[in-house]
Amino acid sequence: MSSEQRVKLLQHQFEAYKEMNEQVSNPSESLQHYRKLSTIDKQKYIELFYGQNWKYRQNLFDIVKDNQHVFKHHHLEESTREEQRYHSFQAMRHFHQKLGVTYDLFLSDPNIVTITSVAMYSFDPAVCVKFGVHFSLYTKTILNLGTDKHKQYFENAQTLTDIGSFSLTELGHGSNVRQIQTTAIYDKETQTFIINTPTDLATKFWIGATANLANMTVVFAQLYIDGKQYGVHAFLVEIRDKSNHNVKSGITIGDCGPKNGLNGIDNGFLIFRNVRVPLANMLDKFATVTPQGEFKSSIEDPDKRFAVQLASLSGGRIILTYYGAVTSLNALTIGIRYAAIRKQFGLPGEKEQSILEYPLTQLRLIVPLASTLVYMIAAKAINNLWDTTQNNVFNPNKMAEIHALSSVLKGKFATFANKVILECRQILGGHGYHSFNRLGVMLQDQDINNTWEGDSNVLIQQTLKFCMDQKNKFVNNQKPIQYPSLKFLETFKLKTIKLQNDVDYLCPNNIKYLLEYKFDKQLTDFMLDLNSNLNTNDMLKSWNLSFAFKGQQISNSYADLYCFQQWQLLNIHNDKVLEKAFQIWSLTILENDIELYKNNEFNISDATVKKLLMNLSNQLKDEAIGIIDALAPPDEILGSIFGSSDGDIYNKFIQKIYSGKNTFQKVPWWEQIHNK
Repeated sequence: MSSEQRVKLLQHQFEAYKEMNEQVSNPSESLQHYRKLSTIDKQKYIELFYGQNWKYRQNLFDIVKDNQHVFKHHHLEESTREEQRYHSFQAMRHFHQKLGVTYDLFLSDPNIVTITSVAMYSFDPAVCVKFGVHFSLYTKTILNLGTDKHKQYFENAQTLTDIGSFSLTELGHGSNVRQIQTTAIYDKETQTFIINTPTDLATKFWIGATANLANMTVVFAQLYIDGKQYGVHAFLVEIRDKSNHNVKSGITIGDCGPKNGLNGIDNGFLIFRNVRVPLANMLDKFATVTPQGEFKSSIEDPDKRFAVQLASLSGGRIILTYYGAVTSLNALTIGIRYAAIRKQFGLPGEKEQSILEYPLTQLRLIVPLASTLVYMIAAKAINNLWDTTQNNVFNPNKMAEIHALSSVLKGKFATFANKVILECRQILGGHGYHSFNRLGVMLQDQDINNTWEGDSNVLIQQTLKFCMDQKNKFVNNQKPIQYPSLKFLETFKLKTIKLQNDVDYLCPNNIKYLLEYKFDKQLTDFMLDLNSNLNTNDMLKSWNLSFAFKGQQISNSYADLYCFQQWQLLNIHNDKVLEKAFQIWSLTILENDIELYKNNEFNISDATVKKLLMNLSNQLKDEAIGIIDALAPPDEILGSIFGSSDGDIYNKFIQKIYSGKNTFQKVPWWEQIHNK
C-alpha cells in the first residue's frame, strides 16, 4: 500500500469513527463531567503531597515537554533494547545539562534532588535509575567514604567527565554483603591492591551502567593484608579507557542479557584478574592502609565499621518508597480516567454509563487511590526525614529508626504498586494488554523494587529486630524509647473498645488504638513463640521458625502505624476529601485484619466495614479526577494514550495504530503461508 493510499484510508476511518463516536458518547465530555464534580484546591494538593520544592518537579516536566525529540517513551515506539539504552543515555545527558541542580544546591537542600528524582521516575524509571547509579551510588559513595585525595574523582563524576557504576552485588551474594567473595589483596612492594574474582560466584553481577557505559566503578571487596582478612571495603577502579572506551587489561565486562524490564539500563557483569589499583584508590574515610601495610580505622568494632560504611546506601532504599507510591498514582491515573470515559451497559433503552459508576469499579480503583494518598504522605515524610538528617548518616543510633522504617516501607509500597497496576490493567479490559497504555511496561519496570536495595523479605526481619529490641529495652531495662514511631509503647495499655455505630469505625482515636493493639499483640506473640522455640533449638533456627509463621505481619503493622502517625501530623481536619481518603484506608486495615480483631473480642462487624467502604468510595469517586489532575504528571511524562488528560483516547489510539510502521505491511515470508 502506497503512502498516499494509507493517508486516504486513515482519513476515511477517522471520519467514520468520529461520526459513530458522537452518536454513542463523547469521551472528552465524559471526562470533563467528572472533572467538574471535583472541589479540591489543586495547588494546595501539589504542595501538600510534593512539598515546598514542588517547582523542581515541574521544572523537570517542562524540560521533557520542551524536548520531545530527546525524551521518548519506548513502549510507544516498539524500540529495541539497544535503542532504549541509547535514548536513556541521551536523556541522562540532557537532564544533566538542563536541570541545574548543583552540588552546592544539593548540600543546601537534599530534598531538591529527591523531588526531582521522583519526577524523573514518573517519566522513565530506566533514565532515573541510570541517573541514580551514577550520582546517588557512585558519586555519593566517593563523597561519603572518600577523603581529600579523591576530590578529583568526585569532580569528574559531577561533570560527567567520568561515568561511574557501583559494583557491590555478586552472582552468589546480594543481601548478605559481608560474605561477598571479590578480594583486594594489598601488595606492600608495589603499594597496590590486587583485585580478583576468585570464583564464578564472585562475579560482580547486575551492575547498572556497566555493560556499555561506565568507565569507572566502586568495587566492594574483602580486604587482605599479609593473609589476614579485614572485611569489606570500597575501591575505585578504572574499567575502561576514556580515550577509546576499551576495557582495561585484566577486566572482563559483559552484558547480563535480557531482562523483564528496565531495558534502558545496561546491566553488566565484571570479572577481575589480578587488576592492580593504587593505594590511594581505597576509599578510606573510616579505614585506611599505610604504605607499610598497617590497617588503621577510626572505628575499632568491625561490625560498627561495616554498618557505617554501608549506611549511606539507605538513601536508595528510602527513595524507593516514593517511587512505589507515585507509581501507584500513575497507574490509577490511567485506570480512573479510562473508567470515567469507558461506557458499558445500562438499563434497557437507556444510554450506557461510565464504568466508574459501578460500585465494583469504585472498590477496585477508588479504594486503592485513598491508600495511595496515605502512602504518598508517608513516603514524603520518611524522605524528608532522611534529607534533613544527612549529617547523622554515619551515626547508627540516629539512623536506626530510618533504617527500620525504610526496610519495610520500600517493599510494602512496591507490593502495593504491583497490585494496583494489575488491577488497572484489568480495568482496561482488552485495551489493558496493549503496550500503548504503559501499564504492562510500568509493572515490568517497577517490580524490581521488591528485590533490589535489599530483598523485601529479608529487610522486614531487620525491621522486626529493631521493634523487638526497643520493646525489650523498655520492658526489661526501663530505658525510654527515643524513637517517635514506637514511643507509644511506653504508655500503651490494653482496654476494651466497642464499635457500635458508623462514627466509631471512623474515629481516629479508635483507629489509633486498634493499630497499636495489633502491633503490640503481634510483637508479644512473636517474642513468646521465639522463647518457646529457644527451648529446643539454637537462636538461628528459632528465629527462622518464629518469623516464618508469626513474624512477617509485624513489620507491616509497624508500617501501618507510621502511615497513620504521619497522616495525623498533617492536621488537615478541615479537608473533607482527604478525610474520606484516610477513613477508607483505615477501613481497609480493619477489613484485612478482621479475623485478628474478631478473635480478640472486639465488636467489629465485617458487614459494617464493607458497607462503609462502599459508601465512602462512592463519595470519593466524584473527587477522583480532580485528585489525579492535581497530583499526576502531564501526558508527556505519563506516556499513556489511555490516560490522556483530554479524554480523547480512542482517536489517539487509532491514530497511533494506523501510523505504525508495520500496521499494513505484508510479511516478507508470505510465500511460506501458501506453499505446502
